Amino acid sequence: MDRTTTQFFTLKGVTLFFDFSKSVLMCKSSSGDDQKLWVKKIPDVEFVDNIIEDDEKYYVACEHSDKDGMFLALAKEDGTTQWYIPGRSHLQVLYEGFLYLIFIDERERYYFIKVEIQEGRKIWHHEVDIDLCEYSFSKTGITLQYKSGKSEVLSFKTGDLLY
Repeated sequence: MDRTTTQFFTLKGVTLFFDFSKSVLMCKSSSGDDQKLWVKKIPDVEFVDNIIEDDEKYYVACEHSDKDGMFLALAKEDGTTQWYIPGRSHLQVLYEGFLYLIFIDERERYYFIKVEIQEGRKIWHHEVDIDLCEYSFSKTGITLQYKSGKSEVLSFKTGDLLY
């Protein structure tokens, strides 16, 4: 693989390689034997922003362009697509069995969403300002921090603004 057209993501026991020139994601064992576990073609993807994992899946944030992409859940075993969400995502976090993501829609509006991980079903969404730079979890809720100094706290269950 040409290193100038390939991204590398090292996770638990594997390395995932994304080749931009071929739009191919390859999973190899990182146990020293360099064994290829699976290869998956992901059409029209120009860049992989991030990959996170749980025990069963890899979650892949793909970009088609500056404003478009998709978020894939792939089976660790063979790379099959379990579900996907159209749109470009940022700041992906797995927390207590749910995914939390910042998504940008086609009108360049930003949303913080909570996703159920088995089927990729959106539980709730909350529109956020473009300058959102951080979010964190506490017993009281999810705190959103903005570069402007503004902060918001959302309910875990509903996504409603608490304060």
